[in-house]
Amino acid sequence: MQEFDHAIKTVVTLKPNTVLDLAFGKQRTIKLKGVTDTQINIPELRADKVLLIEDRGKIRYLICEAMLQPRRGKLLGFALKTFGNQYLLKKPSLLLIIYLEKGRYASFPDSFENRVGDLSTQFACSKILLWEHEARILSGELVEFTAFLPLFHKRRDPRTIKVQKKLLAQVSDPKLREGLTAATILVDIKVFGMEIVEAEFTKKELNMLKKTGFVQGWLNDSEIKGRREGWQEGKLSVVEIILKQKFGALSPRLRGQLQKLDGKKLDRLTLKLEQIANQRELQAWLKNGASRHTSH
Repeated sequence: MQEFDHAIKTVVTLKPNTVLDLAFGKQRTIKLKGVTDTQINIPELRADKVLLIEDRGKIRYLICEAMLQPRRGKLLGFALKTFGNQYLLKKPSLLLIIYLEKGRYASFPDSFENRVGDLSTQFACSKILLWEHEARILSGELVEFTAFLPLFHKRRDPRTIKVQKKLLAQVSDPKLREGLTAATILVDIKVFGMEIVEAEFTKKELNMLKKTGFVQGWLNDSEIKGRREGWQEGKLSVVEIILKQKFGALSPRLRGQLQKLDGKKLDRLTLKLEQIANQRELQAWLKNGASRHTSH
């Protein structure tokens, strides 16, 4: 899920007004004032992205969270983030959940209730079911969400990548196109695997992962959220792509050594990528540098 979290954070950062259009409608009077990260210093309560919005002259906070699969239990954590921000920032805060995968799920929760007899405590929020806007994404109107097209159908079809690339080619702003392409590659690696992604995207396109700071972003997020096995595998895939662009095909021996790196060693390699000039230097780092403790 971390790959999808990072991709949606990128989209919200690059095109926050599009998110507001989905949340409030295109005729909204709500104005965007800025995009920020949460200021709560408790890792479990940090929100992915917070939009500062203005409603009739008053500032509000819109906390954006993404869910791949509907898990009602996560709503409690989201509620804590919402009220934690409101308590610390002294401004009313709202929660918006963006559901990314349609799947076979019967419902997508946006509320919970604790009840004892006639007494109850309730929490409700707003949600966006992203697949309901698939036609608008395919038309180019909501090209910002191109990355998530593979998640809208039960059958994951690699041919979707060609559709994604065609849509991304229509984005005229180079910086925006790079960011959205990087988000798309990140999602596609998780959905289809690295071999298919390498076959479909050019080296220039794959290099956008590095240019847009995705590797460092992953490193920062992993420090905050902890290193889970799936998170590590996804990061390793991106690191391998960058190394292949720099040095060409990696030997089976090198790949085997990379796959043996634990979370901390993989993080240290991530920081050293720009300084490693060839496969010999990579081999030397794996032999010596990987065992050293280096401070960030």
